Amino acid sequence: MDKKSPARLCTILCKLQYRFIAGLCGLLLIGQATAQVQVPAGPFTMGTNHPRATDEQPSHQVEMSAFAIDRLEVDNAHFAAFVADTGYQTAAEAENAPEAEDGISWRRPQGPGSTAIPAHPVVYVNWHDAQAYCTWRGARLPTEAEWEKSARGDDARLWPWSSTFDTKRANLWGAEDRYAGLAPVGSFPAGASPYGVLDLAGNVWEWCADWYDANYYATAPAQDPQGPAKGHFKVLRGGSWINPGPALRSSNRCEVLPIERGPYIGFRCAEAP
Repeated sequence: MDKKSPARLCTILCKLQYRFIAGLCGLLLIGQATAQVQVPAGPFTMGTNHPRATDEQPSHQVEMSAFAIDRLEVDNAHFAAFVADTGYQTAAEAENAPEAEDGISWRRPQGPGSTAIPAHPVVYVNWHDAQAYCTWRGARLPTEAEWEKSARGDDARLWPWSSTFDTKRANLWGAEDRYAGLAPVGSFPAGASPYGVLDLAGNVWEWCADWYDANYYATAPAQDPQGPAKGHFKVLRGGSWINPGPALRSSNRCEVLPIERGPYIGFRCAEAP
């Protein structure tokens, strides 16, 4: 028998869809590849005073409690283990979903005949799908403040690696990075944040827990902000493979309906340390 990694064996076994195997796969996959990074308590600079970035204003100091965040974006192998264990169906897979007519979902991100690559970030997941996965894992989606501190550290850098843009450090539009679309998670180690978190710039936009308010920073609490109590839109962070460099700035905010999903939206989880 050929030697295979635990992740590869679990990907094969999980396709059998037996619940006892799914449970084993989930445990092994989580233990092997959902390593988290510990982000220490302390202040950081959130937002910017750039005149064009009106919803990122003002630049302000935020005091954060310690937390843990996934080192990598959630990939298809891990999401498959969750689905096999729970029977969960994403919104894109519902019979009345717009994607159903074209046969597009996280399983077939390019339509019938395509297959989700295990190491690629899971896509076609809306906010509720992402939160369901994190809950299954005993975690949650990161807040905007947690996400931004994970990317910027305590020196207010513009991108996770520094304040100097470099197309070789992220999967983005127009870069000669050998990827026409999604890249396997963790493909750009040179783009790591100060804490060692990968892919916080590019590859896929990432869901945050918060509701969106363009003026929230003006009145946000200075300690562990959680976002507005209600709203119409949720927050995406980080930019994706279809975006140019400016969209990948660590302070950039994107608002979308929580039911939105697409080939450029994914997520990662966070939790208390």
